Amino acid sequence: MHRIFRKISLLSLLAVLFVISFGSAISVAQNTREQKPKLIVRVVVEQMRYEMLLRYWDKFDEDGGFKWLTNEGLICKNTQLSYAMTERAAGFATLSTGAVPASHGIIADYWYNRLSDDREFSIEHNSYYITDDDGITDSDGYSPHKLFTTTLGDELKMINERSKIYSISLNPVSAVFGNGKLSNGAFWFFDKSGGWVTSSYYMDSLPQWVKDFNQRNLQDVYMNRKWDKLLQEEEYINSMPDNNEAEKGFTVINKSSFPYNLSLIKDKSYSYKYLKYTPFGNTYTKDFALALLENEDLGGDEHTDLLSISLASSSYLDEIFGSRSREMEDLFYRLDKDLAHLLDYLETEIGKENILVVFTSDRGSLDLPAFRESKNLPAKTFKPRQSISLLNSYLNIIYEKESWVKSYYNSQLYLDHGLIDQNSHDIEKFQEQIARFLEKKSGVLYATRASSLRDSYYDKGIKGKVQRSYHPKRSGDIFLSFEPGSVEYPNNTGSAYNYDSHIPLIWYGMKLKPGVVNSRVSLKDITPTISLLFDLPLPEASNGDIIDEVIDAFED
Repeated sequence: MHRIFRKISLLSLLAVLFVISFGSAISVAQNTREQKPKLIVRVVVEQMRYEMLLRYWDKFDEDGGFKWLTNEGLICKNTQLSYAMTERAAGFATLSTGAVPASHGIIADYWYNRLSDDREFSIEHNSYYITDDDGITDSDGYSPHKLFTTTLGDELKMINERSKIYSISLNPVSAVFGNGKLSNGAFWFFDKSGGWVTSSYYMDSLPQWVKDFNQRNLQDVYMNRKWDKLLQEEEYINSMPDNNEAEKGFTVINKSSFPYNLSLIKDKSYSYKYLKYTPFGNTYTKDFALALLENEDLGGDEHTDLLSISLASSSYLDEIFGSRSREMEDLFYRLDKDLAHLLDYLETEIGKENILVVFTSDRGSLDLPAFRESKNLPAKTFKPRQSISLLNSYLNIIYEKESWVKSYYNSQLYLDHGLIDQNSHDIEKFQEQIARFLEKKSGVLYATRASSLRDSYYDKGIKGKVQRSYHPKRSGDIFLSFEPGSVEYPNNTGSAYNYDSHIPLIWYGMKLKPGVVNSRVSLKDITPTISLLFDLPLPEASNGDIIDEVIDAFED
């Protein structure tokens, strides 16, 4: 009898504890739902290494955007990309989906298509057309249809149709992958007119406010000025000397030192293209973001809206001047002011308690070989054309004289499977012989076989990152990884090293307590963390981890 009584008492106690725990869980969930922001803003500064925040810190304004975010937000100091091919499309797709390229399918900006025997653009969609001020044009449009999974924006839209989802960028790839397939709209810069356009995938005509914005001709305001240094010359201590041989500069006027006559550059190029290559491209993007916020009334009601803003001028500038240039340093001092203006608008018009700002980057940047050599750092260059030519000669000695290599693209070798099968060769043995040959080339660390990526599991290290970049429908037969500091010429597609993968991440707004997170987190962790915070469904292929320190930083 006593044993029975004790069992009943124990069961009763467990039941009470379960009710208390369950009730607490429900209470937490209810509190989370009540704390949903009116607006989530993702601000992505393209190709910004975390180190840049440290490099320019002393010259940032005390009331500027970078110190505003860092001092009042929660900064994750060890945020990494967890995959090897660190390109724009892969970065924005990873941020939006909470998944790695191996899952969401966007392995790069472009990839080789075996069926068409040509390169394929990640956002191309010939069923749609560019939409400008005059309506649908005859130019091919873009869409996110090559994504294999949903995004945070898609899930937010499906759970609440009244939520508004938008993304903007100077670059169409950043805009299209800034959100997802259910986005209300994605807008990007059009080189020829200097205005903002979209695709008929989203809308057949631009909203009137976009037409009105374009008619303000701010692109002329910015391209009719002189770009000179914002600070005094002696204050530029965090960059290489101006006009050094490593810089391409504005080839249209054959100039690579301050000051720049932007009106002359515009006239020589017959377009507004080079606005993207100046700090004023970021300012122009910020101007458009403020117009979108106001005219679409984002954050104006209780239905959570989502805006993705890509500030892409840093990426364009990196192409012609490099990440250690005077021009890049000046860009970040000006960007500091643009960020402050954006934050001030959000707080004044919507309220800090109603917004969540996530500040990050899509990828980092390798220093130019000339800079590394000046510091006595390794700076090898891998030239694919020469190496593939030697590889073909090697294969023709071992096998029949054929064109065994179909294509080389994005550090990947694509073999002619039909030819290999036709000659009854073993594909895995073929890959193994090629890998051994390529690993002997200068600058190459690993030549990883597709068969190995399919059949083995690499948890950590470079091969783990390669595996997370590999997709069987779009990737090649051999994936090259280079030694630290080595670059593929002329098209570098990123790497697994910190200069390409270590990026900033700062959370700001609502009741988020300021602080520092030192533990290692990933770009793919941002979306699942937001989803858990605000009781939203996870995107279908999301495989990121929850950042516990962000959850804990929200006050009761």
